[in-house]
Amino acid sequence: MTNASIRAAERSIHVVHALIQTIFADARTPALAAIDQLMPAFAEDFSMVTTAGAVVRLPQVAAMFHQAATGRPGLRIEVSDVEPVWQAGTSVALRYQETHHLNGTSSARWATAILDCADALVRWRYLHETALNP
Repeated sequence: MTNASIRAAERSIHVVHALIQTIFADARTPALAAIDQLMPAFAEDFSMVTTAGAVVRLPQVAAMFHQAATGRPGLRIEVSDVEPVWQAGTSVALRYQETHHLNGTSSARWATAILDCADALVRWRYLHETALNP
């Protein structure tokens, strides 16, 4: 596997989740600024499978971020166990664990993301999340 693409994809995983944490946990102005920074990371044909099993596309994801902005003050998102599982050219699939900490409780999920690392801006193409039992 190409180390440069894997490193770029891993960085994107961490940057995207830091922005998502800001969207959910911070005040309105930083949250909206984070949405503006986050959305270019997703390819126009981005789709994801949520922990509830719903398939959502980019317009739904954008709407969800706008609706949920500032809705979880104190949220901390932890990303761990990032591991490349596949690569073809500049496309990389990474599996990682994502844990949300809020008000003394935690919820975790495994996620698998397919990212295109062809240019300076890594683009997310697909994300599949699977909730872990507490």
